[in-house]
Amino acid sequence: MFLLRLLILLLLILSPLSVAADGAESAYQKAKNRYRSLTESAKKQLYRDHWEAVIDGFLKVAERYPESDRADDGLYMAAYACRGLYRVSRVPDHARRAAALYDRLVNSYPSSTLADDALYESAQINEDLLADKAEAFVRYQAVVDRYPQGDMYAKARHKAVALVAFASAPKAFPAPETPKPMATAPAGLSTLKGIRYWSNSGYTRVVMDFDGTADFRTNFLPANPQEGASPRIYLDIQSGYGPELEQKVSVQDGLLRQVRAACYDQDTVRVVLDLVSFSNYKVFPLQDPFRIVVDVFGEGVPELTGNPPELRALPATGKDEIARVLEQTPAPAEPKVALPASAGPPGLRRIVIDAGHGGKDPGAIGPSGTLEKDVTLKIAKQLKKQLIAEFGCDVVLTREKDIYLPLEERTAIANKVGADLFISIHANANQNHSAYGVETYYLNFSKNDQAAAVAARENDITQEQLGDLELILFDLMANAKINESSRLASEIQSAMVKHLSRDYSHIRDLGVRQGPFYVLVGATMPSVLVESAFISNRREESRLISRKFHEKTGAAIVQGVRNYASDLKLIANNQ
Repeated sequence: MFLLRLLILLLLILSPLSVAADGAESAYQKAKNRYRSLTESAKKQLYRDHWEAVIDGFLKVAERYPESDRADDGLYMAAYACRGLYRVSRVPDHARRAAALYDRLVNSYPSSTLADDALYESAQINEDLLADKAEAFVRYQAVVDRYPQGDMYAKARHKAVALVAFASAPKAFPAPETPKPMATAPAGLSTLKGIRYWSNSGYTRVVMDFDGTADFRTNFLPANPQEGASPRIYLDIQSGYGPELEQKVSVQDGLLRQVRAACYDQDTVRVVLDLVSFSNYKVFPLQDPFRIVVDVFGEGVPELTGNPPELRALPATGKDEIARVLEQTPAPAEPKVALPASAGPPGLRRIVIDAGHGGKDPGAIGPSGTLEKDVTLKIAKQLKKQLIAEFGCDVVLTREKDIYLPLEERTAIANKVGADLFISIHANANQNHSAYGVETYYLNFSKNDQAAAVAARENDITQEQLGDLELILFDLMANAKINESSRLASEIQSAMVKHLSRDYSHIRDLGVRQGPFYVLVGATMPSVLVESAFISNRREESRLISRKFHEKTGAAIVQGVRNYASDLKLIANNQ
């Protein structure tokens, strides 16, 4: 009987370990198979999202099963895949991330048989790809000091000797630190990482960021004068966790008084928006990473101001890079042409131009290594100059340089400044490298598989997740200006094809299409997304890097805007 009880006890102890080991092995093999599929397809390797999916798959092995035998393998392969992405993109941040992941393996699993290999790989990246020979020396020397019996010892010693001149100051590769206790979400719960908002007296967007998906329920409570309570919107987020959030943050923008967040119970976070006055609100989720967006609208349209929007973040942990860049952006120029007063619409006061992708998101990558984020910014800057010269209106760029902006922030900027038009510039891509042409999109349900594929790529999600987005569009169409956006898209598409055909051969008209694009969701003005050319096509890639093409594309879009505005009598006939 004693032996039987002992056997049962051992089985109870070992069973969870066995399950964890099986889970780690299964996750690792799944990531490995995805990596093999990627390396066997030259076409797939052109798309960043395929590489990121592989990297994330390997990282999840280490993050979900940190005590398993596959955790160090997962980190090593994640770093290796990052280096593979760098070979395609040539983006230095990808090389830095690879080195950081190798370093992480060394610090987290110093006794791993892969530790000396990871340290050596990190050294090579610093030396060859990042041109930081001092950091490379530190890592080569660490291999020599820490792993004298390892198979990388001889190579590392040779390299350390060659780079000894760069050891000008005493410096050593940091020793692994003892892990500090962290407040982590209980199993199965998603952490509410923070809250961001953009606000003025006529429009406020609040975004809640999570580290995983979560179900939520939205409620509205009208004002109760007897109790002195203002109207409130509140969200109960199931499986939510947010122990370090500030409990109350003042907004005071005339529309939203404050935002409050707290753990409602052991597995629910409640976020409350205390309102001053409003006319309508919308709530919708976005994916990868999961976040919940609340748009609150006041009466009328946002006031036209001279300053670009400022990003605010909760809890207050110092302004992020986006806020700093937006603050440094020069105020838009005063209109050069006074638009005459009329009984109809006041005219084109302000246009927001969005350069697609940016920062850590390079977008699509051309056969010669051209990055979509670079060409879209150049086209956007050129278009800004031409619009100001043509209409004398204010033109705001969502980004002036190579920075990362979440998709929901781009539309929020346009809403906040009371833009009359929102135009997002992109370069198309297709696994079929012979595909070419120009097409223009507006927000709606995708009508075919090709449109769905473009929307999924620009949203950086899968087509399965795209289906989930289309379900919530039913509740968002009221403010989407569908008819006006369709008309604007038609005019821009027609002008693009007509004007570019004068200077270039093989300009294919792919038409006006509809799709559920994150960057257009929630826009309160006519908004379109322009796919200017296919960066995956060698002929069109060479055009996308040409200043002439940037100018011609900008001129075509300007003509499309003029035709649209003239049709709606937004511009006086004598202009």
